[in-house]
Amino acid sequence: MYSLKPVMSPNVVCEVPSCMYTLKPVCTAAFDPKAFTNNKIGGAGVTVDPMSIEIDNLLQKAENDELRMLAERQQRVLQQLAELKNEILSLRTELKLNAKSPAQPSTSLKSEAELKAEPINLTYLQDFVVNASPEYVPYSLLALKNLWKNRLNLHVECFTHSTVPKLSDEALTFQSAITNSESTASNLPQIKVTLIWKNVGAYTEMITSPTSYVPICGEVNILRYLSRCGPSEFNYEQQDNVDEVDSILDSCYLLLNKQNIKQRQQILRTLGSKLGKAAGFGGGELSLCDIAFTSAVKQVQRTIAKDINPNMAKCMGRVATVVGL
Repeated sequence: MYSLKPVMSPNVVCEVPSCMYTLKPVCTAAFDPKAFTNNKIGGAGVTVDPMSIEIDNLLQKAENDELRMLAERQQRVLQQLAELKNEILSLRTELKLNAKSPAQPSTSLKSEAELKAEPINLTYLQDFVVNASPEYVPYSLLALKNLWKNRLNLHVECFTHSTVPKLSDEALTFQSAITNSESTASNLPQIKVTLIWKNVGAYTEMITSPTSYVPICGEVNILRYLSRCGPSEFNYEQQDNVDEVDSILDSCYLLLNKQNIKQRQQILRTLGSKLGKAAGFGGGELSLCDIAFTSAVKQVQRTIAKDINPNMAKCMGRVATVVGL
């Protein structure tokens, strides 16, 4: 702090009137005029106050204590970081992870014969309701019914909501095919599906609990649900390329629900690049992606018919032959 000259000279005598009470000095320390030292700085006399020196010393001590505490805190943080680094290195060693190892090549897809056909858990089988628009026929239900005919029976009953005055020819053909198709094997586990033709647009709904009414929206998501509770050999989550399958299913969902024609064309080109020259998205075996792709393209075919390349048409033809779409 900088020093100031005394406001009042110590030699000034102030006469106190006798009509007032006398009080002791507020400052208990005795005032010693000799404590002030005159220093010559630039030819001018500067008075140094001992109290100012004491204040400077206290401030310096406080600053040194704060710096010491900050240094100790920093040291503790560095020590904790070092311990955390050692724990991560030990975990990486235990899990046999090497950050410098090259990426492992993707493994080949498992065929249907390589997947173990486990018994179906009957506790996962429950009846559900599907609300679908006649303009967006859920062909994947018919595909799964025919694909699972030797393992699980999807018993479908169709009804028409009052908001739909008349079914299209496409919806009538689908309804006749899915209700007349019966399983060839007896004593199979069964799921009862109630299909209601309703004006829900492209957002096909699946309701598993009528009391809570929490729908599963989107035909692709219905396929995901059924693949988990259906025959294990058709569950795509047992494959080695689950992320790729989910990406293709998401693209099929966008292809169906995007109303802009340019966006649909872009999504179709993306699916075409993923399909490439292969017979299907699952290779030689019919996969859930092939069913979802075929169903989505058939529902929006009138808007993107000219953008379907020959290999896409070949893939859809194979699905139609195998599962009867």
